[in-house]
Formats: sequence, structure tokens, C-alpha cells
Amino acid sequence: MTELRVPKLNNNDDEYTLVEWVVGDGKPVTADEVVATVETSKAAEDLLAPVDGVLWHGLAPMGVCHPGDVIGEVVAPGAARVSPNVGRSSGPETADGPVITAPARELMAELGVDVERLRQLDLKIVRREDVRRLVEARTLHRLPPVQQAVARAVTESHRTVPAAYTVVQVPVGAVLSRAAVLRRELRKLIGLPEFVITAVARSFATFPLPFATPVRDGEVHQATAAHIGVTMDVGRGLYVPVIANASRLDVAGVAEAVGRFRRTAVSGAFRESELTGGNLTVALHNDSDVVLAVPFVFPGTLCTLAVAGPREELVRDAAGEVLPRTIVNLGLAYDHRFVNGRDAAMLLQHVKGLLGDPVVLERGV
Repeated sequence: MTELRVPKLNNNDDEYTLVEWVVGDGKPVTADEVVATVETSKAAEDLLAPVDGVLWHGLAPMGVCHPGDVIGEVVAPGAARVSPNVGRSSGPETADGPVITAPARELMAELGVDVERLRQLDLKIVRREDVRRLVEARTLHRLPPVQQAVARAVTESHRTVPAAYTVVQVPVGAVLSRAAVLRRELRKLIGLPEFVITAVARSFATFPLPFATPVRDGEVHQATAAHIGVTMDVGRGLYVPVIANASRLDVAGVAEAVGRFRRTAVSGAFRESELTGGNLTVALHNDSDVVLAVPFVFPGTLCTLAVAGPREELVRDAAGEVLPRTIVNLGLAYDHRFVNGRDAAMLLQHVKGLLGDPVVLERGV
């Protein structure tokens, strides 16, 4: 018999909710198969079968569990079941009221939401996201939890990171034209952001320092790959999901990841693993009227690259003829304790050079 234990999923929560069993009680499973989903205060996480065998449940759906708890077991086919020592209650469940998950109850207490207000949702199970949606539908003075998390990150960044900022101007007419072709050919939403993210990730091999992790003054951990965080805000709060090993992807692969993140951002149901591990962030500002945006450097990283909105300008060519072109400002906010202005300018110029040949850039490495 092998116990199915709940791992430590993040540093913020000591209590999770078993949302559902993906595999039924007494059903066969294979090692690393998803068997259950648990909910933390900000994400949903899958639990995997530790070995091949038959799964037996030890905790009912919507039950509360903690890191290290045994919530089930996997036994060899035909072997006797050993009941785990679990069985915590999931909270109030009555004939005239919904089941409320522990993270939802925590948010209710934080925002002063009572059970009567939840009845208008007409749900049998109320999760944290349901409470947040209910609260955001009303005019409140209190910021939603996602924005509170942003506020904490901004405060910590400005308190601890002595940041500087460098901007370069980049012609992007060729990139936009090539993106339009790829949209038609691949039927994917591909634009300037996907090309910029790809160019930044490809710069890792030449300029590894901006992707390093600060340890203390004078010391950093060198990165082994480019893991690019991308800002996502579709009106439900700011999220920064991470494209892991982004330098190994072509433009189409980056577009697929960004598209998936955009869809998830609508519900806010990101998994913890999707929001951690980034070592450089690309902050997207898609409004064409945004000509300059100064992002903050996320604690634990050294750089954030901001992409402003494309705009048109007139320039003279070598023959003196006035021609239109499309440009964008790319700005790098950086921790000046580790990255100097020359380093920032060279990284930006490298990204600019890659964007100058979008056909080559779109290919995989």
C-alpha cells in the first residue's frame, strides 16, 4: 500500500480543500496519473498517483486537508484496503445552504460576506472564486485579493529593489506584417507581444545576467534557462503566468502559451505552478496610446521589460524621402545593484536586432 499525501503547495496556506476526485473510489490508476484536485487560496492543483494500483479514497470531496495529510491510498490489485487516518469535515453543509470551501470561508470573513448573500449565486458548492465574483459585482472600497497581492509585490519591490530604467525605440513594421501572415496561416492570435517575448527569451544565451536570481548584495544564482513571466490583465486582476523554457519555443509555441494564459485569465483559475518560476518578466501594454510605461521589478528577479503600444511616425530615408514607419518603445526596468545601464542597453539592442528579422526569429532554435 502506498499513501496518497497532500504536498506543500505554497508558502501562504496551511489548509486546502479537496475539490474533487478525478478517479473513482476503487478504480485502477497508473503512476503520475491525475487522481484528485485540491484548491489553495489562489489556485487549483492536481494530485498524482504515486504508483500503479487501485485507488481508495480517504477524504470526501470538499473536505479540508493540510500539507502532509493522507487523503487516500493506492494498493496492488486484489490487495486489502487500509483506511487512512483522515476524515476532516469540509465545513457547514445544510439542507438549505451551500457547501462552502475553506478558502471561500476565509475570503468571506476577510470581506464581510455572509451566507445569505451567497444564496443569490444558486450554487451547491461555493469556492473562493465565486465569492470574489460576487463581491466584485458590487461597489466596494476594499480591493479584490488579486489586486491586494499586486499591491504587496509593488510595495516590496519599491522597498527593496533600487531600480533604473532604459528605453529604446524599435521599428516593428516588418514584425507586424509577418505576424499578420502567421495569423492567417496558423489560425493563432499572433502579434507583436509574441515576437517580443520570443526575442527576449532568445537573448538568454547571449545575456544570461538579466535572467539571474539575486541572492544577496554581490551574489546571484545563474539561470539555466529563460522562464518568461507575462503580465495578463483582462479586467479580473493582474496575473503573471510563466512560459517555462521559453527560449526553446518558436513564435507559434509562444503564441500557444500566451493564448492559453489569456483564456485562463478570464476565470482567474491559474495553477500555482503556472505563476511561479519566472526569472524575467515581459509587461505588455497593448493600448496604442501608451508610449511609455515604467514597470516594477518583481522581487526575486532582476529585470522587467515593458512593451508600449505601437505608433506611427514619419522619417527620412537615405535619399531624403519622407516615409511612414511603425515603432514601439521597449523599456527595461532593472535592479541597478546587479545590472548596469550598459548591460540594459545591450540587451535591448539585442532584442531590437532579433525583431529586425522576424522570419528568422519565428523559427525554433
